[in-house]
Amino acid sequence: MELISTTLSTIKRHRIQFSISWVICLVTLFILTSLGMLKLVLNQLNSSTQIPLFTTKEIQQLQQYYSERLTASAIGLFILLLIFFGIRIHRQRKSAVSMRQLIYSTGLEFFLGLMVASICLILLYTLFEPAFESILQSFYHQGLNQLKELPNFRLSNGSSGIAYSVRSSLSFELSSTTMLDLFFSSLFKSIIFICACLCLLIGCSRLIYFGSIKKNVR
Repeated sequence: MELISTTLSTIKRHRIQFSISWVICLVTLFILTSLGMLKLVLNQLNSSTQIPLFTTKEIQQLQQYYSERLTASAIGLFILLLIFFGIRIHRQRKSAVSMRQLIYSTGLEFFLGLMVASICLILLYTLFEPAFESILQSFYHQGLNQLKELPNFRLSNGSSGIAYSVRSSLSFELSSTTMLDLFFSSLFKSIIFICACLCLLIGCSRLIYFGSIKKNVR
């Protein structure tokens, strides 16, 4: 209870910093969720009962493209969290609370910010689903542009039949319910990743703190 009350009082005193932290989490969640969602969309399109829009090689190339950007975004997020977490600890280390309590309080504050960001992203997706899908479509086309020999159409019988556009809208290929399921699946994975990063930061901060105490005692 003391930790929660300390965290809430810190948030009240530093509302701007808390707002910055959850906005950063919101942007990060959006990027990670969008890239992760695109990977799931590719798997969904590839397993469709209709004509496959991509060959196995093309799917691998697209998956690699999105995986590289997802990995880069994840590394960038961890570095950003590390810097922001360190700044918050450094600015509040002269406060009356102990360093141990400060580490846990700052970590809890970040978790609360992540919770607020998750709720906001869900609301934004629900209220502005067409806008979200248009942004997702833009990321999707960027990946398609990396394939140099990708045709604009695939024929249902190989060399004849009904032509299916490779660059058609995702909302045309996948239902709204399917897109919503993919969104929540990707969002859940993104939240788990950020929580793991925060736990790692808290654990490393504790180790550094106790290591400095032992060094000072000697």
